[in-house]
Amino acid sequence: MSQQEDDLRALAKIMDLLRAVSIAIVVGNIYWFCRELVDGWGFHAETMKVLTNFNEACGMFRNPWNAKWWALLFLGLSCLGSRGVKNEKIQWSHIWILLSVGAVLFFMNWWMPALHWNYTYIICTAIGYICMLMGGVYMSRLLNNNMMDDRFNEENESFMQETRLLENEYSVNLPTRFYYKKKWNKGWINIVNPFRASIVLGTPGSGKSYAVVNNFIKQQIEKGFGLYLYDYKYV
Repeated sequence: MSQQEDDLRALAKIMDLLRAVSIAIVVGNIYWFCRELVDGWGFHAETMKVLTNFNEACGMFRNPWNAKWWALLFLGLSCLGSRGVKNEKIQWSHIWILLSVGAVLFFMNWWMPALHWNYTYIICTAIGYICMLMGGVYMSRLLNNNMMDDRFNEENESFMQETRLLENEYSVNLPTRFYYKKKWNKGWINIVNPFRASIVLGTPGSGKSYAVVNNFIKQQIEKGFGLYLYDYKYV
């Protein structure tokens, strides 16, 4: 268990590192294309030198999209390791809305720096990135939880049971509740011919008397039958 916990912590650190790299690339993109806002800063020359080296090495800042695609790549990798309890209120429709809004705000503002709309560019980029981050995290959690929904193979082991109430002058009918096709259903156990004998098996305390025997006694008395009870426990 300790080794597993260490592995999970190591994975979490890797995911945090990837997300930090993604955020750093987004900040670098904003710094490069909105440089007129920080021209007077003392460390501006050193920062631009580092960003220029990145640009010359891989063309990251040749246009507003390159750095954003790299940021999106690292963001997607960081979301793959997201863990957490699924929020039942989050549906796929919410995720697609978040991703769509985020993508539009994040990528479709490339023309703003040319018009010197620097603050608008920064706000749209930041909001778009946050929306895509939320959508990616929710998607990862939803997928991880969905894959573990049926860890005990209950779906394949469930089957359709009797849901009709079959009554006659001798029958005993026991209400049931069973799981089938991802939902709970109401059904009936119909003993239409109790003269063929019935047997109830179960461990002590499993509810045989409460769920079955009491119903047999009650329904047979209501239908006018006489009973012979042996070793009946008053529970």
